[in-house]
Amino acid sequence: MKKIVIAGAFAGLGLLVACQPAAQRAEAPKAEKKKLSAEEKFKIALFKNQDKWQKACSNPTQLVPEGIDIDTFKKEMLATVKYPEGGVMGDWKKGEKLFGDPRKQGKSLRGNCYACHCGDPTVIACGNIGPSLRGYAKRGKDPKETYIRIYNSWAQNPCSVMPRLGYHGVLKPQEIADIVAFLHDPSSPINK
Repeated sequence: MKKIVIAGAFAGLGLLVACQPAAQRAEAPKAEKKKLSAEEKFKIALFKNQDKWQKACSNPTQLVPEGIDIDTFKKEMLATVKYPEGGVMGDWKKGEKLFGDPRKQGKSLRGNCYACHCGDPTVIACGNIGPSLRGYAKRGKDPKETYIRIYNSWAQNPCSVMPRLGYHGVLKPQEIADIVAFLHDPSSPINK
């Protein structure tokens, strides 16, 4: 009788092991993730989490598409602008570093204004995507308007290719104020 009970117990145990899900018996092979190409990664980064205005501007012509009210667009973009406590004119020497003077190790990955603009007349290497900013203080621009353009350029020029540096948190309000001072202060090398 004991032999029958023991044999039954082993049979039952064998049945339990045999019925155990395959995932518990052996590690199931993991599915390999598809490796994305650089182009696919770029498209995901470009189009993921876009607000309604970015979606409207994501078109081949970089113009505001039909059906978008420009005044509403500008008002909504202006409402996103946050100002620093001390005003829109900061320290131009700090602004010079953020602007990215390559001679002074100012290769700022955050401001990097020289990638698109010319600034200090003694710096030859500069971009030409945006306008030259040499002698900017002499143009009579309002520092607040300059601040807004750097913080969220779309508040003044919808769908502009100018990066919205404050809107996207690339630069803090005080850092933008420092760049504004670099552009407007008569002592700044950009205005010599």
